[in-house]
Amino acid sequence: MGHFAPQLQPTWESITLARFLRQLPPAIELVHDAGDRPVRWVEPSDMDDPTDYLMADELILTSGFPFLEHVEDQEWIDRFIAKLVQAQASALGFGLEPYFASIPETVRVACQRHGLSLLQIPTSVPFAAIGIAFAKLMEADGAAQLRSNAEANRALMRCISQPDPEQQLVATLSQRLKGSVRLTEASGQTRFSTTIASIAALDTAAEAQLVREAFQTTGPQPFALHHHDAQVHLAFPIRAAFSPSGQSPLLGALCVGFSRTPSAFDHHLITTALGLLEVLVRERVASSATSSQLATSLLFHSHTALDSLTLNHLTESIGSNTNQAVRVIVISPLSAAHATETNFHLAHVHALFDTRLAMRRDDHFIALTRTEPTPDSFERLKANGYLAAFSTPAQLESQLGEKLGELLAQASGLLPQMLEKQQCLDAASIPRTFTSLLPTQAGKQLAEEELAQILELPKARRDLYLEVLHGWLDANGSWDQASKNINLHRNSVRRHIATIAEILGKDLNQAQVRHDLYLALKFLTVS
Repeated sequence: MGHFAPQLQPTWESITLARFLRQLPPAIELVHDAGDRPVRWVEPSDMDDPTDYLMADELILTSGFPFLEHVEDQEWIDRFIAKLVQAQASALGFGLEPYFASIPETVRVACQRHGLSLLQIPTSVPFAAIGIAFAKLMEADGAAQLRSNAEANRALMRCISQPDPEQQLVATLSQRLKGSVRLTEASGQTRFSTTIASIAALDTAAEAQLVREAFQTTGPQPFALHHHDAQVHLAFPIRAAFSPSGQSPLLGALCVGFSRTPSAFDHHLITTALGLLEVLVRERVASSATSSQLATSLLFHSHTALDSLTLNHLTESIGSNTNQAVRVIVISPLSAAHATETNFHLAHVHALFDTRLAMRRDDHFIALTRTEPTPDSFERLKANGYLAAFSTPAQLESQLGEKLGELLAQASGLLPQMLEKQQCLDAASIPRTFTSLLPTQAGKQLAEEELAQILELPKARRDLYLEVLHGWLDANGSWDQASKNINLHRNSVRRHIATIAEILGKDLNQAQVRHDLYLALKFLTVS
């Protein structure tokens, strides 16, 4: 895989030697047929070695002048023909008269030996006539190509007025390209796709890698390329410009598979489809930032069961995969560069999480989504400049309205840890304790403040007092159990605890004081 431009098949490859011969006078004879080849141009030349001036796939016309002094020198003629083959000439046209009445046998043998088609051109057919015939054929093909391009563009444009324009675009593009086409979300999930029996689909890992590479490309027309056997697979990112800074939110990808080398016409058609998809996807993911935020805010503040109509609207607003549970997520941009650009971030959140229910709160965003918290989704979010905290999953049912507050509290409770650790978090994989809600660094800071007087003591006394206090609190204030925990006489434990209470200036008989000290000791030992 890689970000390399495919070798696009040029439009002139529609003109092949066999097809061109059908347009020429029948007096021209195909003396040796080395197979049909594309013809790029017709080039008359009587040079001893024209290969330095040739492009691939040219039909070379010669009067035979270069062979006059070497007609019996098979070795020289072999070298001449071999160089033409190395230069990828389509064929050699040998004109009769004034130098030769027929093609020399040495030339015939060399063309057969090296695999170069050989034409015999009689004096009745001037070289200029052959060039004119080729130009007319190119002109006819160019006109046909323009008509085909125009009709293909009209077919794509007609899709816009359909009830399901994106799906129609994918189907029409596949039909016109004779290739497989897949439209994905920014999450990598397939939105619409068509398959062609002759084109083998990439395996899941290769396809996901191709889309990831497309998302990482930059430039006016970036894409990722993958060759698989004799097939070519391309992936184009779909972006839309929302930010005054010039950054474009990632909205999805268009993946196209061919069983041949794509042509310039194919590339033109894909470019047109991408432009239309950018407009459609942009409208879908960012139809109205204000109404989106209002709907989200009202939903989270309702705290009531949802009726069937609201459930239907909710289902349509949070993605096409209706088999997955829903989650509340809290999203924070990694960079403060666009912190004030609410519409920019909302458009990106809509696309990344396939949802229209998102709103801004302070310096972060809240959304309802079906996106699952997986390592791949975490990596994709971070690559796009975001961190997210996911609540536990919930089913999309009438009781969801009553649970949204709890789900939001779960996700919001992870926000400090998420920012401190700079990583996405999933509430379902984190133990639900009061300790887990406090960021490690903040907990350590509080612990050091709570135990400051002990920590300032000489090391030996400090370590002793911390050990005694921890053993006594672990034993829930039991002198005998604390004595066993730290292997110290119970009277010594009593004396040390009394000293600790005096140093800290706290009443250790109060449950709240013990609780605070216990948590402080827990955070103090976290690495």
